[in-house]
Parts: sequence; C-alpha cells; structure tokens
Amino acid sequence: MKKKTSHGKILSATRKIVAITLVGILVLTSERPAFAETTKQDLSDANSAKEAIDKKIQDVQNQLNQLSKDKKDIESYIRQLDSNLADIDGDINSLNEQISTKKDEITEAQATLDIIQKQSDEQYESMKLRIKYMYENGTDSSYLNMLINAKNMSELLNKAEYINKITSYDRQMLDEFAALSAQINETKTLMEADLESLESMQIEVEGQKQALAIVQDAKISELEKLDNKTADAKAYREQLEKDRIEQEKVIQQIEAELKRQEEEARRAAEEAAKNGTTPTVTVPKYDGGKFKWPTPSTRITSPWGDMEDRSSPHQGVDIGALKRGVSGDPIYAAYDGTVVTATYSSSAGNWIWINHGDGLMTVYMHCSKLLVSPGTKVKKGDTIALMGTTGNSNGVHLHFGVRLNGKYVNPMTYFG
Repeated sequence: MKKKTSHGKILSATRKIVAITLVGILVLTSERPAFAETTKQDLSDANSAKEAIDKKIQDVQNQLNQLSKDKKDIESYIRQLDSNLADIDGDINSLNEQISTKKDEITEAQATLDIIQKQSDEQYESMKLRIKYMYENGTDSSYLNMLINAKNMSELLNKAEYINKITSYDRQMLDEFAALSAQINETKTLMEADLESLESMQIEVEGQKQALAIVQDAKISELEKLDNKTADAKAYREQLEKDRIEQEKVIQQIEAELKRQEEEARRAAEEAAKNGTTPTVTVPKYDGGKFKWPTPSTRITSPWGDMEDRSSPHQGVDIGALKRGVSGDPIYAAYDGTVVTATYSSSAGNWIWINHGDGLMTVYMHCSKLLVSPGTKVKKGDTIALMGTTGNSNGVHLHFGVRLNGKYVNPMTYFG
C-alpha cells in the first residue's frame, strides 16, 4: 500500500509540474517577451522536474536489478536444494537396498542356524541312546562280554577301540555344532546391529529430506514474492516512463519557445541594423564550428549509447578524472553560448545547460562546483565548473551531453 501511495503522490506532483509549466508556456506565448529570463528559468525548472522523474526511474531500475539478482540467487539456491534432494533420494535408495540385503542375510543366517540346531539335536538324541544302552548294559559287562566272546586279543582291542571312538565322535560332533552355532549367532548379532544402524541412518536421511523440502518450499514462496514485487516495480517504472515522456514534451515546448524568441530577437536585430540602431537583445548563433573537449582528461568511462547497468541507452559521454577518484578538474564550455541552467538536481547533481543557438545546447553534469549562473555569456574554452561526483553518480566524472532541437544526439560528432 505504501508503494501505491508514494506512486500516486509522484504522479500527482508530476502532473502539477507539467500543468504549471504548460501554463507558463501559454503565458510566454501570449506575451511574447524578447528572449526573456523567465523562459530560461522555466527551462531550468522543467529540466529539474524531468531529472527528478529520471532519478525515480533509475531508483526503480536499481530496485529491479536487485530483485533480478535476488531472484537469480534464490533460483540458484533452489537448484542446489534440488541437487541435494536428489543426492538424498539416492542415499535413501542405497540404504533401502542395503537394508533389504542385510535382512536377506539375516534370514539366511537364521535358516542355517535352524539346520545346525536340528543336526545338533539329532546327534544329541543318538548320543543319548548310545549312552543309555551302555548304562543299561554296564561298561564292565560290555568289556567282559567282549573278553569272553573275543577270539583273540586283537579282536578284543578292536572292539574296545570302537566303543571309545563312538563316544569320542559324539563329543566332537556336539562341540563342533556348539562352536558353529556360536559363530553364526555372533554373525547374526553383528548383522542385526548393522541393520539397526542402517535403519537409524534411513530415519536421519528422511529427516534431512523433509527439512530440505521445507526450505525449498520457503524459497519458492520467496521467489513468488519477488516476482510480484518485480511486476509492481515494472508497472511503476512504465508509469514513470510515461511521466518522463510528458515532461520531455514540456522541455521541448520550452526549447521551441526559446528558439522562437531567438528568431524574434534575430529579426529585431536585423531590423535594428537596417534602421541603424543598436539591437536590444544579443542572439546566440551556432556557426557550425568544432567543439572544444570539455575537460583536460580524455579517458571515456561510458560512451554514447552505452547500456551497461542502464535502463535506456546512455545519452551522453562520461569522461573520467585525470586522477581516478580525484575531484576538481576544470570543465570548459564546449562552445560560445549563454548559460540557461546552472543549478542542482538530485539526479544530475550540480549541472549546467548552455544554449549555443539554433536549437543546440550542451549539458554538463555531476560537477563539484559551479562557476557560472543562468544568463552568463561564455566563450569556447571558458572554465564553467569543476569535475565531481554529485547527484546520481558512481565515481568522479563529467557527463557531457549535446541536445539538438529537443533531442539528445551523439556528442562525438561535434569534435571534428
């Protein structure tokens, strides 16, 4: 709501400026003063109004640039989140596969344990039967029977050894079954611990995925808000552009009035010459001569038509200081003329307009100090200001512009 209220105030103020200036033009047209200072002041006021609109447009453009940067940052962050989510999904799938494999291994180990336990039980039952038989028949009786029934000593020893081997075999088998069962149980315990660890990791990764998804949703929401802000800023800029066009028309009308007054003064001068009298008004006239370069430095930092970090082509030439960042270089009048504007603007800073006649004007922006005032007659090469970085300026430089019949033109064509 604040933005709309501010926007409305700007539009209202701009329309008032346009209306007041147009009334001034109508008054000037009806009274037709001879090259009046009030017309020059009107031009200065109209230029200041246009500069105020230009400043607002640049501010909105800066905001749009920042919004665009923020959007790119958020989009980049979202892409990174998407990549992280994809990695986490891969980790989850890998963990699921490991968990499934581990469960199969545990199931297989349990099946092996069941087989070993069954074999152990069977061996134990067989051993119990043999022990029972030996107990019921008595060990001494068995040896006595073997002694009586044996044909010789060799047979007796063989039968005794057979009984000992059976007993030893049962004991060995049970020991082996017990050892194998213990080993498999230990392996199963380790696998169950691995399974528990994998399942814990799975829970943790799922939590990370949910957290990333929440952040991603928040960033997408921020992106939508940025889009809405960008749309509002673009609409505001479009309106300001329309206001600037209207204000430009006002400036052109004032310049046309100045030119008309020049023509009227010129005719009056010609009439005075015919009559042998002294003309009351001196009319500046551009004779087509070559301009003087407006400052000692020739280092161009932004040429005519440059679009870098701008919402529209650069309508002038930026010239950097002799020593980077150091203010104070002299600024020269590019050609003979009359100063029509020498004031401060929030956008152009301290700036000067010089009327050279025939609809030709030169513009000098961002000065640190002005050395002339409106109405001052200047000659080509006169020092009119000092270089600086006032207004909407990034670094010490001179913005030099040339305006012909109400339109900015390439200044470089006037240097020969």
